[in-house]
Formats: sequence, structure tokens, C-alpha cells
Amino acid sequence: MPATETAPPIIGAAIPRIDGPLKVSGSAIYTSDFHFPGMVYAVPVCSTIAKGSITKLDTSEAEKIPGVVAILHRGNIGKVYRSAPDLTFSAYVDERRPPFDDDRVYYSGQYVALAVAETFEIATDAAAAIKVSYQQEAPQVSEELVPEGSSKIESNRGNTEAAFGTAPVKLDETYVTPVETHNPIELHASVAIWDGKKFTLYETTQGVVNHRAVMAQALGVPKENVQVISNFLGSGFGGKLFPWPHTTLAAVAARQLNRPVKLVVTRRSMFTNVGHRPVTQQRVRLGAAVDGKLVSFQHDYVNHTSMLDDYRENCGEATPYLYSVPI
Repeated sequence: MPATETAPPIIGAAIPRIDGPLKVSGSAIYTSDFHFPGMVYAVPVCSTIAKGSITKLDTSEAEKIPGVVAILHRGNIGKVYRSAPDLTFSAYVDERRPPFDDDRVYYSGQYVALAVAETFEIATDAAAAIKVSYQQEAPQVSEELVPEGSSKIESNRGNTEAAFGTAPVKLDETYVTPVETHNPIELHASVAIWDGKKFTLYETTQGVVNHRAVMAQALGVPKENVQVISNFLGSGFGGKLFPWPHTTLAAVAARQLNRPVKLVVTRRSMFTNVGHRPVTQQRVRLGAAVDGKLVSFQHDYVNHTSMLDDYRENCGEATPYLYSVPI
């Protein structure tokens, strides 16, 4: 910029949004809006129990429905790989277990089969016609948040206990936040295309690079053979940071059938199949001088998680960097 020119104002100025006219006019194309020649539609079958095992899966009636292209389940889905553990968001996923990995049911609504048909309506009817029998077990759940095993110290400096014990002013409180479900207007959706070598995935994702890396691992192909496209996002609130099982199902179906596959998660499944923010319990202990200067600060927190994936809600991640206390 020439020295004689001044930078345009940013704060307090009306900055035009490039995508604004497209969104308000209805011209923006979201993932579920894509349509390709020969495309078929996929509808998952969801578990009706929260814990147990599948004892029988009867697809015979569903397969007789005209327009049904395929019924995928554990017996015919083929090889789907478990992504490698990664906390750096270079290939991070919240549910590492591949869909249909075994006959176990780990949560209510878990996908147990997939109906694929020429139309969405036929796929919906086929999914409803699949009969699933279960051996139900009592879920292992608890309303209490009790840390199991040894606690992990994220950051530590000084002698917190001693400083708190001698502080003139003390505060020791525990705070609880409830479950929060990410449920934006735009449903999670995947449109998968396989050309014999490369996957093109139209996705509702907040992280196309991470999404690509995870899907390459799950599908067993090099990263250069996966392209992830997300033109517009109808919000995500963090729930679309990484792939969920429906993405893998759409991609596998596209590869098996060699046809584009669209899978849109239902509003009901948005509460069970694409994660949530868990309950947190946070104990905060503050020690301060009479003038309010902090002399100690301890922040302990726990959250509920699943039996398979040890999810951590980092509600204390920033604490060590925000407050000044003696070393």
C-alpha cells in the first residue's frame, strides 16, 4: 500500500460478505443440494437399544422392494479401517470405531445397516423393512462424574496447597455444565463419488484437511486419492470438525456400487450419531490476598465420555495462560 494511502476501516465498518447474496437469495449450494447423474440415496438403520449385541439381521423383505440397490451390513461392507489415534487435528476423529465393525451395540441410535435405493423414499422404506433382533444388556451409565484411575496434571507450578492454606481469602466451588447438543439448521450430510481410483466427497465439514486425512485412513487409500469439498456450511458449532460414521458409509457404498451416493443424517440422529458436548464438573479453588491479588489457583475438571473413545472436553485448557499467580 502506498504511503499516502490509509488502510480501510475494519472495526465498526460495514464489511460486505461475499457469500451474503448467495445465502439470502437461496442460491448457495449446500452439501445435501448436490445431485449427480446416476445418484442413489442411502438411509441408515439405527439401533433401538443402547447396549447389547445383534443376534439376527433379516434383510430379505427390504431386498425385495423395487428400486433397492443394496443393503449393506457387517457381512458385506468389506474392509473399513480404524483411524490412527491423533490429538493434533492432522487426522482427528471423535468416533474411531468403523461402522459395522462388529455385532456389538455401544449406544442408542448406532448404525447397524444401510439401505441404498434409487430414491430417498424407497431407501427409507427399505431401511424400515430391515428386521434387527438384539440381545439387550443394561447400559453402564452413571449420573456421577467420578474420575477413574490416576488424574492427569496438565500444568503445575509452585505449591498450590500451601499457598491456598495460608491465603487470607479463599474460594472453593464446584460448577457443572450440562450436556449440549450441536444441532445447527443444516443437517450433517455426505455426497460421495468414486471414479475407480479417487473419492470426491461433498461434506458438511468445518475442517476439509482433517476430514480428508481421516477418510483416507478409513478407506485405505492415499490422501491424494481423496478430495473433500465444502462450499457452504449451515453452521456446525464444533460438531462438524471431523467425520462421523455416515461419511464412511456413503463413501464405501459409492465404491461398491460405482455410483454417487447421498446420505443425509436425520434430525433425530443429530442427537445420537454426530456427537455432543459432554457434562463437565469443574472445581475452582482460589486463594487471594486481602487486596484481591491471587496467590493460588487450582482448576480441576472432569467430563463424561464413552466406553470406547476417551473424549476430553478441554474446559481448563486456557487456565494456565490467563491468570497471574506466584511461581
